[in-house]
Amino acid sequence: MDQTTARVLSIGMAFLAGVLVGGVLLTAFPLGGGGPSIVPPDPENPPVSTSMGGPSCWDPEADLNPNAGWVHEVAAGVSYPVTLNATVVHPAGTEVDVSESPVTRRSPGVYEITIRTTDATDGGPTGCERVRTTLEIAASLPTEYERLVVTAEGYDDPLVDAERDDTTADLYPLPNPINVTG
Repeated sequence: MDQTTARVLSIGMAFLAGVLVGGVLLTAFPLGGGGPSIVPPDPENPPVSTSMGGPSCWDPEADLNPNAGWVHEVAAGVSYPVTLNATVVHPAGTEVDVSESPVTRRSPGVYEITIRTTDATDGGPTGCERVRTTLEIAASLPTEYERLVVTAEGYDDPLVDAERDDTTADLYPLPNPINVTG
C-alpha cells in the first residue's frame, strides 16, 4: 500500500472512530446534566458531517482503494446513523461540492445523498485530466425514514436505492470509484 492510500485510510478510520467515540461519550455523559437528553434529528434538516481528501491526480492503476465504496445504516435509539465512504473521480479543474448539505429530504420518509461537483476555487491539481477525491459523509436520519437514495451527477440511475425494512445494520456497495467525468 502506498503512502497516499495509507494516509487516506488513516484519515477515514480516524473520522469514523471520532463519530463512534463522540456518540458513546454523548450517550454516557450528556450535556446539560440531569440525565440523558435524547433528541431525534430534524426530519427536514438532518444533521450531516462531511470529510474529504484531495483532489489529487487520478492514477487508475495505483489509486484503487478496495475498502472504498459503501453506504452503511443502522438503528440507534431515536435515529438511524448513515455513513458513506467513496472515491469520486472527476474532471481536473472541478471539486466535490458539499457547500450545501449533501443529504436532503426528497419527500416524507425518503432521503437522498447527492454527489456533485463544481468548478474548483483554486483550479485544483495541474498536469492531469482526471482527479480523485475521497469523500466521507455521516448523517443522522429520523426513525421515520423509509428509503435512502444515493445519486451522482452523470449517472442516470441511483447508485443506491434502499428501502429500510428492519433495524439491523445494512451495508450497501457503491461503485468504486464513482466516476463523474461524463
